[in-house]
Amino acid sequence: MPRPAKASAGSQSLERGLDVLEVVEAEGSEIGVREIARRLALSPTIVQRMVTSLAKRGYVDRDAETARYRLGYRALALGAHSGAGSDYIVSARRELERLGRDHSLNGFVAVLHGGRAVYLLAVQAEAPLAIKVAPGSEMPLHSTAAGKVLLASLDDEAARKVLGNGKLAAITPHTVTDPAAVVAGLAKVRKQGFATVSEENIRGVLSVGAPIRDREGKVLAALSVAFPKYLDSAVTLQSITPLVVAAAHRISRAVGGISG
Repeated sequence: MPRPAKASAGSQSLERGLDVLEVVEAEGSEIGVREIARRLALSPTIVQRMVTSLAKRGYVDRDAETARYRLGYRALALGAHSGAGSDYIVSARRELERLGRDHSLNGFVAVLHGGRAVYLLAVQAEAPLAIKVAPGSEMPLHSTAAGKVLLASLDDEAARKVLGNGKLAAITPHTVTDPAAVVAGLAKVRKQGFATVSEENIRGVLSVGAPIRDREGKVLAALSVAFPKYLDSAVTLQSITPLVVAAAHRISRAVGGISG
């Protein structure tokens, strides 16, 4: 019988890179090069080379202060298009395209990962204002409707930890920069099942966000839309909020989740 071909240097590097990525994913938080090397029985030099390459492509992120690594935006975006995640992404795209077509709303899906809010989906409306964001980019938690929905999925203590104790970035004159005030507002978000912001992230822009939930009621992601304040007299926070909440409920039900 012919002997199996030996793995090429290229395929070996690919396998090692995937091994590193799986270790980082399994950790669920930050992990250092030496710990990755120990788990994979590789030299730290090899692992460092692998994580450097992965970081350049956005599959892992390096914390500048701790020099430790966590899953990057590209890995998160890919994950949303595989397994159970693809179900709600497909449903969300369909819902956001309808909202964009019927009401000229820019739509987004974001998730919370490692204390960061990351866009997984962005659907631009054919409207006077197109809000362009790239899937995998980060959004502020404290000044966006989706960010507040994701914060509200945590308990207050965890939300405080994510926001930190220092003053938050004043993105516009309307941004709430006191972490305690942001956390205090999360109770209302949880009770009503949605979050709204008025010019807190972009001047002249309003936004509504609602949670997408799994079958246990856990928040998988936040669905949100944004639109100019003076787009149309009929397009207001009051008129758009029920549409966004209903869309988030339909997406949740489509993946077997709890809609309320």
